[in-house]
Amino acid sequence: MKFYALIAAMLLSGSIAFAHTDPIVMIIDGQSVKKSEFEYFYQKNHLGNTVDSKSVKVFTDGFVDYKLKVQAAKDAHLDTLPNIRRVLKRYDDVEPCELMPDKGSVHVAHILLRLGQKASYREQEVVERRIDSIYQALCKGADFADLAKKCSDDKGSAVNGGTLAWFTKGQTVQAFEKVAFSLRKGEISRPFMSEFGYHIVKLLDKHDDGNQKKYVADAKVENWRGTYQQQEEVENLLLNEICQRNIWDKAAADKKGLAAFYAKNKKKYKWEMKRLKKMKVNLPRNGEYSDVVLADYQDSLEKQWVAQLKKKYKVVVFHSMLTTLNIH
Repeated sequence: MKFYALIAAMLLSGSIAFAHTDPIVMIIDGQSVKKSEFEYFYQKNHLGNTVDSKSVKVFTDGFVDYKLKVQAAKDAHLDTLPNIRRVLKRYDDVEPCELMPDKGSVHVAHILLRLGQKASYREQEVVERRIDSIYQALCKGADFADLAKKCSDDKGSAVNGGTLAWFTKGQTVQAFEKVAFSLRKGEISRPFMSEFGYHIVKLLDKHDDGNQKKYVADAKVENWRGTYQQQEEVENLLLNEICQRNIWDKAAADKKGLAAFYAKNKKKYKWEMKRLKKMKVNLPRNGEYSDVVLADYQDSLEKQWVAQLKKKYKVVVFHSMLTTLNIH
């Protein structure tokens, strides 16, 4: 069931196999995060110049937590608060302009018959016979777009006759990419299998320069940056508001919980008491605790809260797309 849920999320994101010029890298409670957005936040928050798997993983974990908190704030309708509404009014909704097709890219349509990884031999036989019958119909002159609308399990592209967005090498799974780039314009492939199921692909158009460079206009990048700067400002306001309510104020007011936390971790804070005493700082009196203890208690509450959010909201991360970051 998890496999089918993952495929469904991919299909709802627009089309199978991430075939987008700005592909989706994760989905948080149904809200997609595109590669350009992830790159913006990664570049702004990552101190090093190198993009390695370790730094991407660490950042991804923190970014997911960030997005979960923002989603919780939206669900709590904190975006209706006067201070946040004032910021929102300053911005017009700006959708990034669509990339024009460039060299080293293909434009295809496809028909997908989905097949789970744990499908039985009988189920596979049924799907094989069905994809073969569709292929035979195409060979006899049936219209590709009509069959895609009627038969394809990729509902995101089926409504458009199976048409996907332009994509370059490295933006889709290998089996799909290999077939798509091997076709001539107007050619229809034989049925083939990927990890998603059985496909038939038709090449609509192709730009080939051999280098497979990624072309992104400077204006496009600046448009993304400006939009994400605006988004970041609003999200940070939402984040501060929800954390103030759910963590910071709660921890400060929860004297009983703070006392229990201190009692459980008392040994850990011996060094803190010694340090304060050596500095001749007045030690906290009974019922009071140092800022270090309060901060740790806040961290503890935050971890519990994030764990609850991960149970509440569905998170899908497409790790394969995170290996293709374009950071400057």
